[in-house]
Amino acid sequence: MTDKHLSTIKHVICIQDISCYGKCSLTVALPILNAAGLQVSPLPTALLSTHTGGFGTPHKLDLHDDMNAILHHWENIAFSADAIYSGYASDKQQLDSVIRAFSQYPDALHLADPVMGDHGKRYASLSDDVERGMKELCHTADIITPNMTEAYILLDEPFQAAPYTETELFRITTELKQRYQADIILTGASVSKHQLGCVCLSGNEKPRLLMAESLPYHYHGSGDLFTSAFLGAYLNNQSLTQACQTAMTYTIQCMKFSHKASQPERNGICFEPFLADYIALCRSNKNI
Repeated sequence: MTDKHLSTIKHVICIQDISCYGKCSLTVALPILNAAGLQVSPLPTALLSTHTGGFGTPHKLDLHDDMNAILHHWENIAFSADAIYSGYASDKQQLDSVIRAFSQYPDALHLADPVMGDHGKRYASLSDDVERGMKELCHTADIITPNMTEAYILLDEPFQAAPYTETELFRITTELKQRYQADIILTGASVSKHQLGCVCLSGNEKPRLLMAESLPYHYHGSGDLFTSAFLGAYLNNQSLTQACQTAMTYTIQCMKFSHKASQPERNGICFEPFLADYIALCRSNKNI
């Protein structure tokens, strides 16, 4: 990080969709990043009545024209950004606007969550153009946070199902870093049916495998929660590995509570009751 990251309040541009019901994307990222003490400027890609996972076909308003108009205005007022964090984009025009944002703020930290698929399959709604655009975006990123499905897509390799050996996880992470010249956080790294975690690879360090218990439920938006929690901790001067551990600890805590509270999985994670715990985790700088 450069000297600009030492400012008292860091500024993040967050580029994701807004789902009016079902917690994910911006409705997760904004409160998490604000709790981390960051100023956040949203750049919404689309407005949806609900997210796309389990509520039928949502009403959708594409905002790529608005994205470009917003970026043009921001360029005119010449504000600076410490980080840009991008997530789901539904078409190539939105991705072109994300790439424009990365280019418009070249000194910012660029984090790309290459949201393209899960459980071994690319999302049916995404085209080949979106896949190519996401790969182009990842070539301009400083940090990439793919799950296992997305990692194989980014490497143009056929998907392999879990469990994974440590050797395979380290191979994927290392090859992603070599191809995209970015730090890598590989999520969904399952080594057994009882353990799930992530692999971190930063700079010239060796890959680090962080493991936690595998939970028998999956909440929509859990990846958004993890990545947002990671970025908040990372911009609070935690190392990449420590920030991953912070994000894992917080995400698991929230998932367990959501299950105990009988929160429907499609509604998203109940993360709000534990924001104070997350703030405390962000302020810890114990080396891992």
